[in-house]
Amino acid sequence: MSHAVNADSHSAHDAASASVSQLLVEQRQAIRQRLLAGASGDEVVTATTDMVDGLIIGRYRTAARTGGEALTTAGFQHCCLVAIGGYGRRELAPYSDIDLMFLFHPDAAKVMPELVKQVLHPLWDSGFQVGHSVRTIQDCVDLGLADLTVRTSMMEARFLAGSADLFQQFHARYERRVVSHGFDTYLDQKVAERQREYQKFGETVYLLEPNVKKSKGGLRDLHLLQWIGAARFHTATIRELSDRGILSQADYRAIKEAKEFLLRVRSFLHTRADMAQEILTFDEQVWLATHLGFTDRPHLLAVEQFMQQYYRHTMGLHAALMRFVERCRRRSLWQQVARWLPSPRIDRYFVVDGEALTVPVELRSQVLERPASLLTLFDLARSRRLTIDPSLLEDIHRQAETLSSEQFHTPETGRTFLSILAGPGTARTLEAMHRAHLLEKLVPAFSRVRGLMQFNQYHKYTVDEHSLLAVAKAEALAEHTGVLGEVYREIKRKDLLHLALLLHDLGKGHEEDHSEVGRRLAEETAARLGFDERDSRTLVMLVHRHLLMAHTAFRRDPYDEKVLLPFAREVGTPEVLRKLLTLTAADIAAVGPDVLTKWKESLLIELYLRAMQEVSGERETADEPQRLARIADEVVSQQGVDRELPSDKAWIRSELEQFPLRYVYGTSPRRIAAHLGAIRRLQAGGVVVETEFNAPLGTCEYAVIAHDDLIPGLFSKIAGVMAAGGLQILDAQIVTRKDGVVVDTFQVADPDYQGAPPADRCESIAGTITEVLTGRQAIEALMRRGTRLNMGRSLPAHRQPSEVRIDNETSDRFTILDVFADDRQGLLYIITNAIFQLGLSVHASRISTRLDQVADVFYVTGMDGKKVEEAGRLESIRASILNEIELFLGAHAA
Repeated sequence: MSHAVNADSHSAHDAASASVSQLLVEQRQAIRQRLLAGASGDEVVTATTDMVDGLIIGRYRTAARTGGEALTTAGFQHCCLVAIGGYGRRELAPYSDIDLMFLFHPDAAKVMPELVKQVLHPLWDSGFQVGHSVRTIQDCVDLGLADLTVRTSMMEARFLAGSADLFQQFHARYERRVVSHGFDTYLDQKVAERQREYQKFGETVYLLEPNVKKSKGGLRDLHLLQWIGAARFHTATIRELSDRGILSQADYRAIKEAKEFLLRVRSFLHTRADMAQEILTFDEQVWLATHLGFTDRPHLLAVEQFMQQYYRHTMGLHAALMRFVERCRRRSLWQQVARWLPSPRIDRYFVVDGEALTVPVELRSQVLERPASLLTLFDLARSRRLTIDPSLLEDIHRQAETLSSEQFHTPETGRTFLSILAGPGTARTLEAMHRAHLLEKLVPAFSRVRGLMQFNQYHKYTVDEHSLLAVAKAEALAEHTGVLGEVYREIKRKDLLHLALLLHDLGKGHEEDHSEVGRRLAEETAARLGFDERDSRTLVMLVHRHLLMAHTAFRRDPYDEKVLLPFAREVGTPEVLRKLLTLTAADIAAVGPDVLTKWKESLLIELYLRAMQEVSGERETADEPQRLARIADEVVSQQGVDRELPSDKAWIRSELEQFPLRYVYGTSPRRIAAHLGAIRRLQAGGVVVETEFNAPLGTCEYAVIAHDDLIPGLFSKIAGVMAAGGLQILDAQIVTRKDGVVVDTFQVADPDYQGAPPADRCESIAGTITEVLTGRQAIEALMRRGTRLNMGRSLPAHRQPSEVRIDNETSDRFTILDVFADDRQGLLYIITNAIFQLGLSVHASRISTRLDQVADVFYVTGMDGKKVEEAGRLESIRASILNEIELFLGAHAA
């Protein structure tokens, strides 16, 4: 008999699970169709919440009714089911987490496990994700006072089923004992918690692949505002905060619009992934932009227009949150007393209130209507390191809409703007002006790039955020201890530098090349600010040619006179060179975290030092034999570096004469000594691999020494070994001496190790290089086995097209190949193997990775050792290399 009952029980349980599962699929499909048909975000989360309510309340009532007298009594008199967290807020996206609380009176403690089991097991068995807790009212109070997360989730408690009286008791006691308790501490803890989320999920609103829930400006900012409002003012909704005058009408509108937009975007992400997907990836952005009706324009992709809207909503939401947080902070006793004391007044209108600068309410209209006074306010805050009172910033933001750009174009505002740009504190002040929509009054082009993303994988931030961040990166160099810091501190007109950084990318989003648009913007800005001819020329050059130094340092040989002299002539003076170096370094650093590596810094400084000799007129006048003799002396002094190195200066001098001059001048005497010792050890048919870790750069140097007739495709095979070993090649110097000895030097990063890799790691890589170059191991087999080649981030379906350019003008001796493509482990081998298969020899290379893309440069010659001149052959080379790259990347994207 008991077996039959048990079987019936299981059968009923399975039927309930199947029923829930089927209903869940049907309801989610219906919600998906409503969303695709144009339902609002609010409609979707309400429908999802109603669906879940129906399932869970129905399950609870069934369990309580059919579970016997004890369960029925407990379920309807001594227990209730409560939705908490996002479910309590009625904001469920289609696959959001569901949090339930079983609230019970101690009298019902014995039957609670069975009630929980009867309610939840069919839901779990159907694949429904439900988290739960089982608590008494006292448990709720104790936990709410002890745990920040629990306290917050129960503030949003919503009654579902069971004893309504028990829920009312809980609600009244929780409000009195927990919600109203220690607000100031709660506020500080929740804001600090959110700051930690910013660090993890993105410290800027303008991330290119944001988390719609947790990145800055995401839905969590809205939740924080709601939690603070509930704790401080006992409000249940944002609407209530507005109705009571606690939240301004403008902020309420911005928050409401942002909430609707984000809920809809999040719902699309969930329904398309069939899971709780919160990351707005590049591919999702492209799909959403098309689905929401955006179309490509000649100068602005549909996806860029969509993301500009996304950033405007998230920035507005975040700014409203920050203003609300400031308004909710209670003043300390001293601050309250200080309010009754006379505040220090500056220039009639401005008052210092603690750490903030403000304007008395009765004088605000006079300041808000005068652009010169507004600029003075920001300049005073900068120079005195004060923040501007949040309520005043709100007023400025509202007033900005009524002021025209022309009103700001006066000599007085121009002088104050240049004072702000001169610093220190420039970046922070410009950011505040941008938030208040004032910066675009002085630089009108700034309004076009507000929230404008760059749909490539070079930049991590939008154009406006990148430009402001670049100014901040430049200012940070004031504390830098190296060459970059020295150069920044020597710059006399920092206002010109900071202005150039502000303008350098504002030409983005136009059909025309952004540097050309930038040149015109710089000319217009210089005229508006009344610059003389010299300052105008400097500003225009820095903006128009802001990529010049990076392109030259990373893609060309600074020891080639045909590279160095045109660069120096275009720069012109030491002061412009200093500004250009700082601008370049700050621009790269503002692309994304850790993009300005020590290695790139060293290449920029190398070019800077060589160019400074030219533009300052201090270039060494010693002729080549004297210079060579001096370098030979320096190499002799490195005797301890390699035991094979003789002290015979004449021998060393004769060896140096075998090298191209760019090697001799561009390699440290210490490394020359090591390479010469290796050449002494080199035997016919053999290979010597020298390794050294460069601690300041965090790179490892592998110098491969062999005879040039050892094996065809030497460079390609070395690149393959390193790719298979997981090494990232940063730079490659390919040198073939007059006597046929090859010295190929690779600077690499080894991501498997922090700091210097262990000796056996270097020995293993060196051993594999030797085996491949001496024919004992086939590179093709090694690449097939290479487990490291399929690691790393998958390529986006809508990736940037690869590009191969040919430069036959810069060098007299070499054809230069510039390759731009999405980065992938093993790509360098594919490129260099294609070059080898085309019968070309690589003589020098510059490898550069920016975020997820590469810009690699190869100096090549044909089989005859000369540059390739025939147009048809050049086009065939370009097309063949491009085809190999696309085949390789296409396979990975697939």
